[in-house]
Amino acid sequence: MRLLFANPHPYLPDSTSGRDISIHEQVLRWRVRGIDVAVFCERAGLSTAFEREDSLGYPVYRAAKSVAAFGAVLADWKPGIAIYPFAPPSFPLLDLGLQVGVKAALHVANVESADLAVSPLARPEIALIAVSDFAARRVETLLGIRPPVVPPLIEPARYLVAEPGDAVLLVNPSLRKGVELFFRMAAARPDIPFLAVESWTVNDAWRTVLMNRARSLNNVALWPAVEDMREAYAQARLVLMPSIYEETFGRVVAEAQLSGIPALVSARGALPETLGGGGIAVPLDAGLDAWLQALDRLWLDPAFYAQCAAAARAASTAADRDPERISEHFLAILQDF
Repeated sequence: MRLLFANPHPYLPDSTSGRDISIHEQVLRWRVRGIDVAVFCERAGLSTAFEREDSLGYPVYRAAKSVAAFGAVLADWKPGIAIYPFAPPSFPLLDLGLQVGVKAALHVANVESADLAVSPLARPEIALIAVSDFAARRVETLLGIRPPVVPPLIEPARYLVAEPGDAVLLVNPSLRKGVELFFRMAAARPDIPFLAVESWTVNDAWRTVLMNRARSLNNVALWPAVEDMREAYAQARLVLMPSIYEETFGRVVAEAQLSGIPALVSARGALPETLGGGGIAVPLDAGLDAWLQALDRLWLDPAFYAQCAAAARAASTAADRDPERISEHFLAILQDF
C-alpha cells in the first residue's frame, strides 16, 4: 500500500502545528514498517511546479500552488490512498485524486461547522477518521456519520522530562488559546511564575503586544517558539489551556501528561476527554474567580496535585495513547476500505 498525506498548506519545517508533528511521527513509524508514505504540501516562492526532498527521512513534495501541482505529484508518487485534513481547501485536491483512482481519507481534526458544511460524503472511496471521541460525536451530530477514532500519535521520548518545574505554562499565547485569561490569572497571583511559549507563526505586531503585557507583570516570562518542547515542560508544574476554540484534541495536555504534569483547561471540545482525571476542567465563561479557585487547589493542595499528577501519568500510558497501537489502528482503517 502506497500512501500520501496531502496538505493544502505548509508543512515542517515551515509549519509546526500539532497536526504536522503528528503526521511526521506517524510517517516515521510507518516507514520503519516498510510502508511507502510521502507528504505533499505548499511552500511559497518555488520556481518549479513542485520539488521533492527527503531531508525529513521520507519524501516530501512541496508546491507553490497545491491544486496546480497535485496531478503531477500523484503521477510521480502513485499513491493508492491519500489522507487529507477535513477542511474545504482539501476538497479540490481530493477531487483530483478521485479522478485518477486515489481513495481518500479525511482526517477530522477540526469541527467548525463552516468547515463541515461542504464535504463529498457518502462515497465508498472516501473514509472519515476522527482524532477524538468529541470530534467523532460532533461529525455524527452534523453529518449523521460516526467515524472511527485515531488519536494523534505522540512519541514519548520527544516530550518526557525527569522532573516538572515551578511555572504555569501556556503554549501558543493567542486569543483563541485564552491568553487574556492567562495574563489576568498571572496578575491576580503575583507569587506564581507564569510562562508563555510562542508559536512559530506569531507575527511581530502580536509579539509586541505579548511583550508589553509580560513586561507589566513581574511573574510572567515570554519565550520564543522552541524546537524541543522538553525545554518548556521542564519549566512547568502545571499546563494552562483555557482555549476558547473547540479543540479536537489537547496535544499539549497529552504531551505534558507523559511527565505527570497536570493541566487546567477549559471545558471545551475534547479538552476534558484528553485531560481525564489529570487536572481540572473549568467552564470557559465561569469567570476569573472560578479559574483562580481551580489554580489555587492545584497549586496549594499537595495531596490533590499528587492525585492529578498520577492520573496524568496514567492517561499517558493508557492503551489508546500507545504510539504503536495508534499506528496500527490507523493503518488497519486505511487497509480496510
